[in-house]
This record gives sequence, C-alpha cells and structure tokens, in this order.
Amino acid sequence: MPEAALRELKEETRLLGKSAKFLFQHRGRQKHHHVFFCDVPKSAKPRASNEIVRCRWVHVADIQRIATSAPTKTIVKALNGKR
Repeated sequence: MPEAALRELKEETRLLGKSAKFLFQHRGRQKHHHVFFCDVPKSAKPRASNEIVRCRWVHVADIQRIATSAPTKTIVKALNGKR
C-alpha cells in the first residue's frame, strides 16, 4: 500500500516521496480515504496533474479557513491530534 500512495502522490502532484507511512483510514459519505505520511524534500513544489486542477502547500492552521471538503478538514483535525 505505501507504494500505491507514493505512486498517487507523484501522479497527482508530481512530488517524489521518499517514503510513505500508513496513518489511518477515514470513511466519508462518498469516499474511503487512506491517509499516509509521505516524506518529501522541503524544497519540493507541488504541481497539479491528472485528476486535480490545483494544488499548493497550505499551513495546517489555515485549513479550516479555506474552501475544501469536509473529509479533508476532518482528516487534518485528526492529524493535529496525532502530533
């Protein structure tokens, strides 16, 4: 499964992850999310590719203020609890 997460990361954002560690699963109303921590270089810049239109780095504290899906906000909140 970590290999699939790294492949998806590359396909969707063009980021090359060094490793992927499974953290947890989250079931949304329509999707089942598999959440991984991926190690990427600090200088890496995400670029939208394949199925996404835009991507960018966002500070975790800003997630609640930007337009995103409810599952994304729930996942980020759960991640903050694991820090």
